[in-house]
Amino acid sequence: MPAKRNKKGQFIKGESLIDLKGERFGRLTVIGLSEKRVGRKTYWDCICDCGNKKTVRSDSLKKTTRSCGCLKDEQAAINVALNHKHKDSYSHLHYLWIRMKQRCNNPNTTRFYDYGGRGIKVCKEWNESYQSFKDWAYKSGYKEGLSIERIDVNGDYSPENCTWINTIDQANNRRSTIWVEYQGEKLNLKQWSKKLGINYGTLNARYNRSGMRPPELFYPVKKTPR
Repeated sequence: MPAKRNKKGQFIKGESLIDLKGERFGRLTVIGLSEKRVGRKTYWDCICDCGNKKTVRSDSLKKTTRSCGCLKDEQAAINVALNHKHKDSYSHLHYLWIRMKQRCNNPNTTRFYDYGGRGIKVCKEWNESYQSFKDWAYKSGYKEGLSIERIDVNGDYSPENCTWINTIDQANNRRSTIWVEYQGEKLNLKQWSKKLGINYGTLNARYNRSGMRPPELFYPVKKTPR
């Protein structure tokens, strides 16, 4: 039989019920014994990794229940995607679409902090329809090997702010990339380094430590006499 509790809801010493407070079951963490009772069944109040609270019966918690319901919803969404009529479920383009939405919509993904966490969203038409995204992709020059990139790195994923580029260009468009415009040409520091034959470390130190800007930034490095 379940253990008896005192007026404060605490376990009575000597009874057999094991306190599950602090234990994890899937995405659920037990925060305490629930006041809910149905017959001889004991319930536990839990908090899900997604932030929702859920009260779960002991036997269900130990055997079947692993989230507040969000896990089931996510799996259902994946199943819908895999069986979608567009037949692109295993294509690279469909993968890019899924990853784009996860970065912006799912706090549990590792990249959410840099995207959804900064307020970056996927436009409504793309968020709700892979077909809409696919139509735009092929009209905009998509082909295997390219990645989607936002023109304004602080803007949303939308037809007006996205293009297709290779991985090298994508790396050049990170928020941390330093762009310098000089004599009508705009390049990042690594590109200027290659163009002018000046060590990248030298340019980076001049720009960030010494505060140099063109033309001083690009002065030839003086060679120390031997």
